[in-house]
Amino acid sequence: MTNQLLKALCLPAVTCAVFSAIPAHAAIFTATYTGTVAAPTSLPLVDNVSVGDTAVITYQLDNGGTSLLSQTWNATDIVTVTFNFGNGAHVTTFNPNGGDGLDGTTGSFVTNASGQLTAVPFDWSDFNNVNVVSTNSTQTPIEWYVNGFNGVYYTDPNYYYEVNLTNVEGNIDPANWTIQPAQIQTTPEPGTLLGLLAVGSLGLLARKRQ
Repeated sequence: MTNQLLKALCLPAVTCAVFSAIPAHAAIFTATYTGTVAAPTSLPLVDNVSVGDTAVITYQLDNGGTSLLSQTWNATDIVTVTFNFGNGAHVTTFNPNGGDGLDGTTGSFVTNASGQLTAVPFDWSDFNNVNVVSTNSTQTPIEWYVNGFNGVYYTDPNYYYEVNLTNVEGNIDPANWTIQPAQIQTTPEPGTLLGLLAVGSLGLLARKRQ
C-alpha cells in the first residue's frame, strides 16, 4: 500500500475519530442592560462610581441549549452576573449558583420563535452570602438587586454604600435588554488536546514518509 493511500485511508479516519470524541458544549448567552448612575437617596456611592456614570448589568446564561429561538433561562441557569460602572472604574462579577443561589428568583429571560426577548426577570437578587468571583473594588460587595425598585448594587466598607439608577424601573422591561451569544474563548479539554496532538503527529509522520 502506498504512502499516499495510507494518508487517504488512515489520517481522515483518525481525524474523524478524534473530532467525534470532542464533546459538544451548550452555548452561553449574555443578557445586557445599560443604565445611568443616579444620586443615592441617603447612602454614599460606592468607590470609584460617580453620578452620571454608565451602568451595565450583564448576565451570562446557560440553559443547555444552543439557540436564541424560543428559549427560557431561569435563575438556576446563571453562570455569572457582572456590574460594570463607569466603563470599568468599578466592576464586580458574582456567581450565585457557585454559592448558595439567589434570594430573589421571580421570572425568567424568555425569547420567542424569532429570538427576541419577550420577558425578563421581575426579581433576581442576592443579599445573603453573595459569591464574588472578582472585583476591582476596595470595598466588599454585599448585595445586588435587579427588580425595578431597589438600588442595584451595595458594598460595605464599614456601612452600606449603594448605586441607584436613574431609570431603575427599566431593568424589568424586555425592551431595555439585549441578548446574544457570549463571546467566550474556550480552552480545549485535555482529551481534545491529546487528540489534536495525535492528528498533528500523524500528519508529520505522513509527510516524512513521502
